[in-house]
Amino acid sequence: MSLTDQKWWRKMFKPEPEQRPDVLKDFSAIIEFLQDATKTPKLLLSEMKNLEELEKESHVAKSGLLQTNLETQAEILERIIALYESLQNDTDINGIRVKRLVANFMQRAQHAGLKELVEKKRKNHLWDCNW
Repeated sequence: MSLTDQKWWRKMFKPEPEQRPDVLKDFSAIIEFLQDATKTPKLLLSEMKNLEELEKESHVAKSGLLQTNLETQAEILERIIALYESLQNDTDINGIRVKRLVANFMQRAQHAGLKELVEKKRKNHLWDCNW
């Protein structure tokens, strides 16, 4: 008998109960993200246009103005990087939530007896969520 099969071991290291996913909480979080996500591209677009203008100006700027131009570009790039990082992180987190929703749906559909639907969705590469 292995150590992990011992009664005292099982009492000492009880497995944590499996937590059921809160589907409604995931839906709310995804909806909130999508509502907020519409603001970020507008901010990014504005910053990118400013950066584009500064880049055009840098090609004709004298050496003294070029330094100021590049410092301003650095400030704008810092804001762009922060916005992209935030958007990317939020997108990744909500992608995980969508994958959990899909897995939960497949379990519930299987349990409800919709075996044909589950098989059809498993054959569809979109439902693999390998993006």
